[in-house]
Amino acid sequence: MPETPAAIRNTLAAVRDHTRVYKDFTYVYPVISRRSGGLSIGVNLNPDKACNFDCVYCEVDRKTPGKTSVVDLAQLRDELTAMIQFARSGGLAREPKFNELPPALTQTVKDIAFSGDGEPTMLHNFDEAVQTVADVKRAEGLAATKLVLITDAAGLDTASVKRGLALMDANQGEVWAKLDAGTESYYHTVNRTSVR
Repeated sequence: MPETPAAIRNTLAAVRDHTRVYKDFTYVYPVISRRSGGLSIGVNLNPDKACNFDCVYCEVDRKTPGKTSVVDLAQLRDELTAMIQFARSGGLAREPKFNELPPALTQTVKDIAFSGDGEPTMLHNFDEAVQTVADVKRAEGLAATKLVLITDAAGLDTASVKRGLALMDANQGEVWAKLDAGTESYYHTVNRTSVR
């Protein structure tokens, strides 16, 4: 059956909407990702909105104070487990944002992405967060589901991040590192940071 113009508009709207807030969850949120080709479950390791860059294009509202800077790993585990089970059971497909999308887009978890309201690698125990997510992924039978780190790449050399990247590598991990500029001058214009 061909898609109606309204269904196409709703699909496009769902793909464009990467809201990092979902119900009463603190860390986990669902999005339809163009890059992933379907459902991406976001993991916001920065509810405090901490970031080492101040990019001109950033969509995070930094005028509104963030939440805690401590990530409760047990809560992260519980939220991620609940979201995966909710999506796979068809519950997400009944939500207004997703209810006109094909079931394959809302019930199949394509990836679990460390992204959110800041730079994920700034979390001091990044490796423990990766281990928590990898454990949930394994417990839920999502061996083929990718773990994705969306990062500015400035913190990839820290010990906790190196350990986290090794865990990601063992669990279908990918790093999506941004490159905003080809010159140092343009880099500072766009990213507005002291990071070199």
